[in-house]
Amino acid sequence: MSIGRARPLVCACAVYLATLGLWAGRARAAPFTVSLDYDGGPGCPDVQDLEGIVKARLGYDPFAETAPDHVFVRITLGVGAIDGHIEWRDATGRWAGDQTLPVATKDCRRLLRTLGAALAVQIQLLAMTRDPGAGATAPKTTGPPPEVTVTQLAPRSPVARINSNEPLAPPAATLETGPPAANTARGPHPAWAMGAGTSVGFGMSSTPVLLERVIGSMAWQHVSIELAAEASLPTTTRRPDGAGFSQQHLLASAAACAMRTRWRACLLANAGEARMTGEDIDLRTSAVVPLVQAGARIGIVQLLGRHFFVGAHADGLVNVIRWTGTLDQVPVWTAPRLAGVVGIDLGAHVR
Repeated sequence: MSIGRARPLVCACAVYLATLGLWAGRARAAPFTVSLDYDGGPGCPDVQDLEGIVKARLGYDPFAETAPDHVFVRITLGVGAIDGHIEWRDATGRWAGDQTLPVATKDCRRLLRTLGAALAVQIQLLAMTRDPGAGATAPKTTGPPPEVTVTQLAPRSPVARINSNEPLAPPAATLETGPPAANTARGPHPAWAMGAGTSVGFGMSSTPVLLERVIGSMAWQHVSIELAAEASLPTTTRRPDGAGFSQQHLLASAAACAMRTRWRACLLANAGEARMTGEDIDLRTSAVVPLVQAGARIGIVQLLGRHFFVGAHADGLVNVIRWTGTLDQVPVWTAPRLAGVVGIDLGAHVR
C-alpha cells in the first residue's frame, strides 16, 4: 500500500525536476541583442524613450553596441504627416529587411510607441529563431547553422489614419529561414536631390553681390555631398570722377556636409573667375581674375511634403587669391581677406 502511493509522488517529482532543468537551460542562454541607431526628427522623443518602450515590452534590455545585428530607426517629418522607418542589417552591414510606417498625424510620440511595439515584436521573433546555446561558450556544431534573414517585416500599406479612440496594435512581422535571395542584399544607397537658389555675397566686390546657383546633391544617413554652379549679376565699382569697372563672378562650388536632423555643417570650396570690364573710360579694357575661396557653412533644411524642401545657409569664406582692380594704373578696389554668403534654396528629392 505504501509502495503504490509512492509512485505518483515519484512521477510528480520527476516532472518537476525536468521542468526546473528546462527553465535553467533557458535562463543560461544569453538573450538576443541588437545594436540600435536612432534618428528622430525635431521635437520627437530621444533614443532613451524608444529604448524604454522596447525594454518594457520584452522585460530585458536588448540593446548592445557590440551586437552583430543592427537596426536603424528613423522618423521623417513632412507636411501634415510623419513617417517611421525600421531597417535591419546583418553583421557585415548588408540590408536584411525594412518596414515603413507612414502616419497621417504630427504626433511623433504616438508614432514612437508604434515603432517601439513593432521593434519589440521583431526582436522576439528573431530571438525564437536563434539557437539559445549559440553564445560564445556554446560548443561548435559540425554543420553550418541555418541562416535567418528578414525578408519582409510588414506588408506595405496606405497611410494609416490614427484614431485617438482606438488602441494601436503593433504591425505584423514575418520571418523566413533559409539562404537569402541574391537580389535582397543591397548597400546604403544615397538619396539624390536637385534645386536652385539665390544668395548675397559680401567681400567679393565693393558692394554686395547677388548670386544665382543650381545645385545637385547626394545624401546618406548622416553625410551629404553637394555640387553647385554659381553666377553673379554684374556690379560696378567707380572712382569719384565717375570712371569705373564692372565685374561678374562665375564659380563652381563643392561642399561636404555632416547632417543631424534638419541641420547641416559643411566644409566648402569655391573656384572660378571674376570678369572685369572698364566703364566710362577713354580706352575700354577687360580682364579676368581667378578666384579661389575656402571656408565653412551652416544650414537648415525644412521638408515641404514628401519630395520638396527649402533650405537656408550662411557661409564664411577666405579669399585664397586676393586681387586689386585698377584704372589708369590707380588702384580702385582690393578684395578683402574674408568674405561671406547668405542664401536660400528650393529643391526636390529625385529618389
